[in-house]
Amino acid sequence: MEITPKFISRVTTLPLGLPWSKDEKPIGQPAKKNFFQNNETPVEDKNGIRRVSIQYHWDEVSYQIIKCISCEGRYKIVYGYHFRILHELSYGMDTPTPQKLSIPYFLLQSRIHSNTKFQARNS
Repeated sequence: MEITPKFISRVTTLPLGLPWSKDEKPIGQPAKKNFFQNNETPVEDKNGIRRVSIQYHWDEVSYQIIKCISCEGRYKIVYGYHFRILHELSYGMDTPTPQKLSIPYFLLQSRIHSNTKFQARNS
């Protein structure tokens, strides 16, 4: 059995949308700002934003995305690709169809990326 975005879509009933990977630019800075705490200048760390700068409950959602979907060990930093899925979870209904994230594709790419890193560490 081959795991593809179409297969994931069929199993999860999540719609296919725009293929998107971690290497692509996020929707933009305005999308990130929607998640920042009021009147706060976010604390940047390299290419990401520290989770302490994100509004309550979105900070926990981002933690779960980092831990369970992208399977990273850097729990304190939220990167552009995390904001991309946060944006889809928060504003997905309002996103124009050509810009909708393909969550099945995103999940598959995250699994492939995590598996590649895991195999590299253990070989």
